[in-house]
Amino acid sequence: MQRLLAQLELYLLGALFLTMLGVAFYQVIARNVFGGGLLWGDELVRNAVLWVTMLGATSAAGANSHICIDIVARFAGQGARHVIGRFTSFFTSIVCLTLGWYSIGVLYGDYVYQTPGFGPIPAWICELIIPTAAFVMGLRYLMRTLKPEIT
Repeated sequence: MQRLLAQLELYLLGALFLTMLGVAFYQVIARNVFGGGLLWGDELVRNAVLWVTMLGATSAAGANSHICIDIVARFAGQGARHVIGRFTSFFTSIVCLTLGWYSIGVLYGDYVYQTPGFGPIPAWICELIIPTAAFVMGLRYLMRTLKPEIT
């Protein structure tokens, strides 16, 4: 099941990235050749960047292939590395869960004030990936804190 979710995550990430790239490429060509592009093209690319970024972060967190600065762990012994790994996973989970919690407040504000998003789609729907990805990453790191062998 975990492998299926990881594959689905990667396919969704790839499809969004290719869509974003295609629309951005078309916008550049259309502006230079036809004098104008799609009215909604820039908004789509902006929202796709947000979604690709957050999905990429969850994918990297799930595969434990994120960017890390491990200079202390590199020179520490095996036991110290284990403790450092758990500490950084716990700290990262707290940061991600806090981001998820406070981003819900932003979504609620956008919902209440009916902030426009992308075309007819309200901003809170476009931004829904922020708390979702933050909570997924937070839970992944919390699981890694409790059981470091889980990736």
